Amino acid sequence: MNTCALDASVASALCTLERRSILRPSALYLLSTGVSVLAGRLQRTGRLPLGKLDGAPRAWSDSLLHFGLLEGLPVWLLENSPLDREPQEPEWQRAWPLWLAASAGASTFVHTTAGSALVPELAPGTIAMLKDHVNLSGGTPLEALGASRLGGQFPDVSRVHDKALRRSALELARSLGLAARETVAACAVGPALETPAERGWMARCGVEASAQDLAPTLLAAAHAGLGGLCMLVVVHSGDADLDIAQVAARAEAIAPALDDLLAKLAVAVQREARDRLEGRGA
Repeated sequence: MNTCALDASVASALCTLERRSILRPSALYLLSTGVSVLAGRLQRTGRLPLGKLDGAPRAWSDSLLHFGLLEGLPVWLLENSPLDREPQEPEWQRAWPLWLAASAGASTFVHTTAGSALVPELAPGTIAMLKDHVNLSGGTPLEALGASRLGGQFPDVSRVHDKALRRSALELARSLGLAARETVAACAVGPALETPAERGWMARCGVEASAQDLAPTLLAAAHAGLGGLCMLVVVHSGDADLDIAQVAARAEAIAPALDDLLAKLAVAVQREARDRLEGRGA
């Protein structure tokens, strides 16, 4: 039987996790905004470079997996950063940890990223909770996965955004004094900002924000059967000149509150993970 390369890679990594008795997760926190502070809140914690896992793609070898209990929730924390992937390497490598986490027991994911607002209602500093998305990236990590046993050939991407978890996150954000709202986001082509014409077109199509490197996470989550929450931190207004120093300052300013939100969200994530395992997921 022809074994899919993705499946073989995940199976090898799972064997290493078993040998090392690594905590099995209920949820994967895949955070483009960084994990260092949140990792300090874990109990029964440990960490492992993904390069120590048999079968792990080279592109993820320097990434550090944190594991432990977050408010009682068994989690994996991993920073999602731009990967040094060779052009000849398969697209699925871009989102490999989602399949690994799902195969290890996770049923839910939480993803954070930064992005640009396309409408005035999303001021910089707002946390946009994705209720839907439009994939304009032109790429997919699902290429050549027809033989994979880790997911269906035509996954239902509409089930990725968990409504109950999003509503819990919105309530928590507002209780913490954070600006937050439901949003439709574009998975944009990077690394470049959109032109004014592109931003105007997306806004007319109902898209309110955009982020780069978002599509691989959402598509892989759908294929792996994970549902969850994607939060986009608005650090740039689409009609403003790009000021990297200002963008960095905005991201740094909101980081402590975002970490509080992610930690307090663990209870709702635990509930949604249990519901998904019992077949009641949104």
